[in-house]
Amino acid sequence: MRSTTAFASLTLLALLASGCGAGGPGTGVSTTTKSEPSTGGQASVSGGGGGGASSSSAAGKFSLTPTPDGSAGTSTGGNGALLPGMACATGTASAKLAGVNMIVAFDRSGSMRQSAVRNGPTRWELTSAALKAFFASPDAAGLKLALRFFPDDNPAVGCNDQACDAAACAQPLVALGNLSAPAAPVDAQEQALLDATDKSAPGMGAGGGTPTSAALAGALAWAQAQHVLTPNENTVVVLVTDGEPHGCDEDITNISKLASDAFAADNVRTYAIGLTGSREADMDAIALAGGTTKGIFVSDGVSTQQDLLDALAAIRGQVLDCDFPLPVAAAGATIDPTRVNVNVTATGGVKTTLAQVPDEAACATGAPGWHYDNPQSPARIVLCKASCDAVTVDVMASLEVLLGCETITEVPK
Repeated sequence: MRSTTAFASLTLLALLASGCGAGGPGTGVSTTTKSEPSTGGQASVSGGGGGGASSSSAAGKFSLTPTPDGSAGTSTGGNGALLPGMACATGTASAKLAGVNMIVAFDRSGSMRQSAVRNGPTRWELTSAALKAFFASPDAAGLKLALRFFPDDNPAVGCNDQACDAAACAQPLVALGNLSAPAAPVDAQEQALLDATDKSAPGMGAGGGTPTSAALAGALAWAQAQHVLTPNENTVVVLVTDGEPHGCDEDITNISKLASDAFAADNVRTYAIGLTGSREADMDAIALAGGTTKGIFVSDGVSTQQDLLDALAAIRGQVLDCDFPLPVAAAGATIDPTRVNVNVTATGGVKTTLAQVPDEAACATGAPGWHYDNPQSPARIVLCKASCDAVTVDVMASLEVLLGCETITEVPK
């Protein structure tokens, strides 16, 4: 049986500066996750003074619990952290947590039949095994996932380098469904994904081009439609390919624009995983346009399967564990993105204010911190890997999002 993973408790306490939110100081509310993977449930924190509130989401993941009044005082914590009681942070705003919807667009062109290891398994055999291991992983429980392979063997379908039908590529081979704790076949979604992968192996006569533009356009169209259905959830596209665009629109500028348009319009992010045969500059361009900074590269070799599995797991960890919406202000109020801070309280009660970094690339040094999904139009807060790892390992850790005080861009001394 697939066991669930214990996630850190995430507490979001949204506090607005005086004059920025409706209502006066009062007892706020915090949103706390249980030690369960996300099942797509959501809960909201509403502003207003007076007493606290307590309720649970339909999915059972989030609960609302009262928190102490933090309207008085101006001191920072013992570790230099900003506190809710500081004069710059009064009032309440709303905050929401939600699940993630992922569509994987996976290349099955003829080049995937090439040997990844001399006299050994093919690239398809290794990467499809990694894909199936990802579906079966305990950490995937709670993820909502759809799957589309490209190009399609059936010319009538149109998701290929002749018809270049993005609408056809927008139809998943496996529709969106929730991966649950039990393993397949009890988990019907996992079983469907495994079966579809086995049936999609490129045959001996497989050939044709790599219709990257049609495949990506279709996946993004699916993701944007899903965003309309679940606007408070995080929807992402994962493109996995081993070739340069061949057939359909091959202009990488145009292909990248598909990702940037979806990111700008609906905060749909695109992750680009390049296997051997892909062009790194193309993958980087797509990822940058799609809000994920750089491509992820997996080379042929004895570690191909594990490297791809690690890449998929890293993507899943970022969007599910350590990514949450910027709290929503009360009616008539606004949130100043330059006055947002994130606190981490570790086991034992030591509170630290994380430094904001410009983007995901700035997290590469391994330093703790956080950044916005889109600095020009922020909608989500994303923790750097170091902070994400620390929070998820410490099951008693909690996070606070404080609004109203000037953003700390370096760790307080």
